[in-house]
Amino acid sequence: MYDGSVESKKKESIAIIDLGYNSVKISTYDVYKNGHYKKKYQRQEYVQIGLELSKNNNIISKQNIERTVRALVSFRKDLKDQSIDTVIPISTSAVRDAINQKDVIYKLNDQTGIYFNVLSGPEEGFFSYLGAQSYMHIPNGFFFDLGGGSMELMHVRDFRILKTLCLDLGVLRLSDKFVKFDQINNHNKIKSKINYEKLEKAVAKSVPYRDQFDFDESLDLEMVAIGGTARSLYKFISKIFNLHIPFSYHHVLLEKRMIDVANSIFRELSLYELSNLRSVDSQRSRTITAGSIILKVLMEKMNFNNLLICPTGIREGVLEHYLYFKMDKQFRKRRKFIGINCEPLIAIENNYNEISSNNPSIPTFPISSESKSYVFPRRLESFKVNKIY
Repeated sequence: MYDGSVESKKKESIAIIDLGYNSVKISTYDVYKNGHYKKKYQRQEYVQIGLELSKNNNIISKQNIERTVRALVSFRKDLKDQSIDTVIPISTSAVRDAINQKDVIYKLNDQTGIYFNVLSGPEEGFFSYLGAQSYMHIPNGFFFDLGGGSMELMHVRDFRILKTLCLDLGVLRLSDKFVKFDQINNHNKIKSKINYEKLEKAVAKSVPYRDQFDFDESLDLEMVAIGGTARSLYKFISKIFNLHIPFSYHHVLLEKRMIDVANSIFRELSLYELSNLRSVDSQRSRTITAGSIILKVLMEKMNFNNLLICPTGIREGVLEHYLYFKMDKQFRKRRKFIGINCEPLIAIENNYNEISSNNPSIPTFPISSESKSYVFPRRLESFKVNKIY
């Protein structure tokens, strides 16, 4: 990742558009001839394309598509204003799970000129991991990417992904199911009828135990969280415990007890009160409690007391993978964590259409006859911006 210390001529400007379950984001980067890059712009719109997906029988509604189109049209203007050369659009769990996936992709392309690569669950985890390692450089550990619609778990040894597990445990997906925010009276601050106990039991039912990943306990394993929910939680906790925010994210660490405290606070607040917390983005107030529960349960079942928070993720991973095949041998040699993971990988994806007490807990790998196996990674399609218009 470019840190400004190495002078080099600019090679190209690249944008990554990330259409997630909860939001759509655009990040733009200047890439230099020596392979370093520097983020110059980022923007996020909470279009919630996956809102009430399960309630609509896994069909993305017309209203959700229209909100997304409006945001993408605005993003397209940003691409032109910033003289971006190349764009790589990706979509994740909402579009991946939608029955009307092809129709959604076609409508977005027809109305905006942007055609999305639809990532499988293991691919989403793979690119998130590459983005995390571009900054963290942790050889052995347990990485997870918590998003709006899904969570990807990755066991890593000597920078190589050994196992990937994908679960439908996204913060917006769970909030839609368990958190009835429409019952809140904002003026009187009446708490909603939220069954957080039921939500926590459902998460605990779906999250695996530590021994199911066959960790080498002789290694110094780190637990690494990727995604905006984890970063938002850190921001809130840093205010409570007066934590110093270090210059380098290599040392941004949360203890289990801190997450427990934050979770206890969130459970007692209504949406009105959550949305008025200065240290929580108002757009995340709907999902931050579910997110804190997922982190709490995951740390308990995986038996980790500390959690590292990663500042980079899937968009940096997509960029790193793109550059790996564009740059010279010297660049590829420096990206060991990409090279050893570009061999064919087999990942297991277990999709739950519904989180409920009727779902069995996850057994030892391989999961079940209903699980899907994927061989990846693949090269994503990139597009010249001047051809979009």
